Amino acid sequence: MKKIFTVVMAVAFAFSVVGFAVAADNAMKAAPAAEKAPAAEKAPAAEKASKPKAKAVTGTGTIEALDAAAGTLTVKGKKGSVDLKAGKNVKLDYFKVGDKVSVTYADGTASSVKAVKGKKTTTKTETKTETKTTTETMPAAPAPAAAPAPAPVKK
Repeated sequence: MKKIFTVVMAVAFAFSVVGFAVAADNAMKAAPAAEKAPAAEKAPAAEKASKPKAKAVTGTGTIEALDAAAGTLTVKGKKGSVDLKAGKNVKLDYFKVGDKVSVTYADGTASSVKAVKGKKTTTKTETKTETKTTTETMPAAPAPAAAPAPAPVKK
């Protein structure tokens, strides 16, 4: 029984040594290919790994400046003004200076701009397209004056 156990252990040890040798050989073959890659291609991957994503911030304020063509806006809130660039799917055509908005942004790029209730505005956001329209109630038109009653006819 001892001899069988010893043979099995020797075979297992041999397979593990061969496995490590094959893995090391494959690593040596792959290393020269990695060295041939230009440094410029390696740098962005390193930057992405080391640069943490900024946390999204949501704030409410009033639009101070707006350039829909350039995709920029300045929003003034309680803590000061923030200059932002509109994200891919943020449409600024529906806003004007003085509108109250709720903005979600990170790294100076707005991912969502929504009108605050009470303003008549249509908005589109990056996460989903939504249309909000609020209307102010108008006073009812005065009722038309009643036609005069016909005069009684005398016989």
